[in-house]
Amino acid sequence: MKRFVTVLASSILLSSLVMGCSAPSTNVQPTNSDVLTAGDFLTFKDSTGQEMVLKEKPQHVVLLNTEIQELYYQVGGQASGVATAPGIPVPEAAKNTVKVGQINQVSMEKVMSLKPDLIIGQSVFHASLKDSFAAAKVPFALVDIKSYEDIKAAAEFFGKIAGKEAETQAAIALTEQKMQNIIRKLPQQNPKFAMITIMPMGISVQKNSTLSLDVAKRLKLINVAESMPAGKMPSAAPYSLEKLVELDPEYLFFIVHGTEEYGKEKLTSDLESNPAWRSLKAVKEKKIYFLPSELFVSNPGFNYDQSLSYLAKLVFPDTYRDDQK
Repeated sequence: MKRFVTVLASSILLSSLVMGCSAPSTNVQPTNSDVLTAGDFLTFKDSTGQEMVLKEKPQHVVLLNTEIQELYYQVGGQASGVATAPGIPVPEAAKNTVKVGQINQVSMEKVMSLKPDLIIGQSVFHASLKDSFAAAKVPFALVDIKSYEDIKAAAEFFGKIAGKEAETQAAIALTEQKMQNIIRKLPQQNPKFAMITIMPMGISVQKNSTLSLDVAKRLKLINVAESMPAGKMPSAAPYSLEKLVELDPEYLFFIVHGTEEYGKEKLTSDLESNPAWRSLKAVKEKKIYFLPSELFVSNPGFNYDQSLSYLAKLVFPDTYRDDQK
């Protein structure tokens, strides 16, 4: 019988992935080359600040973190194994790659059978595996993505691993040029919004430290949830229709961990069933949108400009009407 390690201990832990961790993220970064000893391939710090040394160029990388997979392949990386997550597509280039279980329930047997020389996880789901991989003498990095700055830092790290540093820098420059082409057209408006997360164990409102809020901030939108009392995780507020009615956002955006169909069912059963829901300005003006997981839940990587464009067209349709899809 295959041995599985269940990384998720409680619904609170799962919620923190969606809502962001309480502390600001630390970008993964290669450290100065002068700390390298003779023969070392790369020294770097992961998102927790842990300094690590790769003696040789990794040949068998396993990606437990689903939110960095697209970016890893975009820079030219190849993984020996990947984890999966409901509602988040596996990169096309990884369709035939060994699947090592879901992000919250990784098969250690499958992971170790791949003889990995680098494993990349996510802080919330995989921090508890640190000692196990250390005992097996396998380099283990935790990489979190909560902003474009995190994407850029991770891309540079992956580019070094893949031996594609020049190509990575070119891709970063092109992405940032596309981002600026969108941002420079922004109208002098700052609509209010709320970003609502729907998960199997409940509904919450994002306060800070998420990729979707990073996109909204770059479009100069105002997040009404910043003033809402935080729940168990400082980066999110418990869902409160009473508070939403008081703040009355002009737009409601939904982030679903799972299928959009599931999200719409929860909207109907848990939110629309309350008569007060219809009093919201966003509801009355039909400004309620489900955002695609590949652009707002998982890390879009060098397609970050598409996340910007998608949200900009929803909020400012007259300004971005003629932009290419």
